[in-house]
Amino acid sequence: MLCHECREKEATIFLKVAVNNKITEMHLCQDCASKKGMPSGFGQSLPISEMFGNISGFVKEFLPKEKKTLRCWSCGLKYSEFKETGKLGCPDCYKSFEPQMTELLARIHGKAVHTGKKYSPKDFPELAHARKKRLLEDLKKELKEAVEREDFETAAKLRDSIKDLEK
Repeated sequence: MLCHECREKEATIFLKVAVNNKITEMHLCQDCASKKGMPSGFGQSLPISEMFGNISGFVKEFLPKEKKTLRCWSCGLKYSEFKETGKLGCPDCYKSFEPQMTELLARIHGKAVHTGKKYSPKDFPELAHARKKRLLEDLKKELKEAVEREDFETAAKLRDSIKDLEK
């Protein structure tokens, strides 16, 4: 198999890296591996620190770069700054970092979709009463505005809606 870099020499180093559940393979000849920072002593007896000392710089090539340079289009916050502080800069950051946020939520909570209990007004009568009261106030305000505009058709419909709610 030929080297993935120079495409001339026979590959002698086979590297497999898994990042975000995606496996990437790289086949390199000894010269190209050395240029990329891999130690030249594979196959010889070397201290483990020498063998894997420079490999972290080499593996960075496989890491996704968009997360490091990604910015919010509205406030300019970098994704890396969000990762450090845990705070977003504006509401638009949620849209700008949506794929990364989805991945992060899935890692933290096991999934990125809310499946919690949804409460209905019948479970909380005081909430239902407050919501009904607010709706009545809004309808009465609209009724007053419709009468002032002399839009009597709309006013009649609003009056009927108010009567139905007050029952």
